[in-house]
Amino acid sequence: MANTAVEIPFYVSIDGVPLTGAAAEINFESLKLVDGTDKSGAAPSVSEIGGGWYKFSVAYGTAPFDAGDLVGVIDADKNGSNNLADSERFIPVEVRLDFYALMRLVNKMSQDKITGDMLLKDELDNTVLKLGITEAASTVDRAPGVAS
Repeated sequence: MANTAVEIPFYVSIDGVPLTGAAAEINFESLKLVDGTDKSGAAPSVSEIGGGWYKFSVAYGTAPFDAGDLVGVIDADKNGSNNLADSERFIPVEVRLDFYALMRLVNKMSQDKITGDMLLKDELDNTVLKLGITEAASTVDRAPGVAS
């Protein structure tokens, strides 16, 4: 099973009024890893929550969130039909692996007694994130990975 998606919400307004019904006009202007690697080709789709709120979802281990933290800019008016000012139109976003760490505060975790691997689980017992354990002579490392 893959890791559970993290939903990233963002707000769009026009002259202070919530912009609704514009999901088809919203896409990523850019999406990159923090090292500058372009991930725009795997940018997720955007859907409307309501009242000017929109969201996109990504799961660690799955493109574009497959090699580290992401930064991007959402263009909330890609065709210019909503007449948004640039300050409303271009919305910076980030997706960080530590968003999953916040889930540890409210979700249960199980640990395999044999491998040491830890699984964060949601309320439906779905795996949110796997922390795989590797051992060297002097250290034990926990690294996020794709749940299988």
